[in-house]
Amino acid sequence: MKILVAIPHFHDAAGNGAYGSTGPESARRAEALTAAIAAIHEQLGPRQAFLYCLHNHVPGRGNGRLVKVNEQSAASLDIAVCTVGQNHLIDRLGVPKSMYHHQPVQADPMMIGFACQQVLKAHLGKYDFYCYLEDDLVLGDPYFLAKVAWFARTFGDDTLLLPHRYEVAADGSLLKLYIDGPVKPDFTAQWQDVNDRREVGAEFLGSHIGFERWSNPHSGCFFLNAAQMERWASAPWFLDGDCSFAGPLESAASLGIMKTFRIYKPSYKNAGFHEIRHFHNRYLGVALKMD
Repeated sequence: MKILVAIPHFHDAAGNGAYGSTGPESARRAEALTAAIAAIHEQLGPRQAFLYCLHNHVPGRGNGRLVKVNEQSAASLDIAVCTVGQNHLIDRLGVPKSMYHHQPVQADPMMIGFACQQVLKAHLGKYDFYCYLEDDLVLGDPYFLAKVAWFARTFGDDTLLLPHRYEVAADGSLLKLYIDGPVKPDFTAQWQDVNDRREVGAEFLGSHIGFERWSNPHSGCFFLNAAQMERWASAPWFLDGDCSFAGPLESAASLGIMKTFRIYKPSYKNAGFHEIRHFHNRYLGVALKMD
């Protein structure tokens, strides 16, 4: 399996702080992007092994016998980190440059997400999955894409499974918080009808898993199989630059796919079935204060 991931990345330490990319916390932003890139390789890549045994050191061979693991799900990965000008933290990342490709683009900083869509389209027909990931989202599930593929096989390529974003904080009374709660239905009604097949469900590993259409489909990411990417890229609204969903950053991640697919997320009872970590807390312990 071949996977292409496009990550929009921008950092302006002198910015107004309206977004995480515009503020003084350069070290934390570099840490987040490092974690995002590393996690993709850790969860989905082929460089994984089981320590079978230790032995005396042999120059050039090390001191361990290793057995390859997770070959059934291991994928060939290409990660493009898209940046504008010099406003980035590429030189401060804690992963080897071989783990990603630095892709400078010509775009307004707020529109980098749409440039990422161009990168994905430029490689139509070459990959099994086309993915978009904001630069502070961290995968923690080796079956993440397997679940996306299973969902499309079960309910059709006109549907799309998105994860719930969550934050964690071990120093408070609430450990884990899912952050993309529902909005007023009329906020997204012009692009999606959440009452159209509002709920679906299926058996998975012996349990019933429920999924729902959410008034707020935003996850800061999407993961499309090859057929879905072709469907979206051929739509008249692809790369139309429409920023009317919340703002340009949110629209790049969510508006085009909202116009193209029936988007589902796991129901409340099984929210953890498909999730992704928001590396920097914006709500838990920050905007949301627990007594």
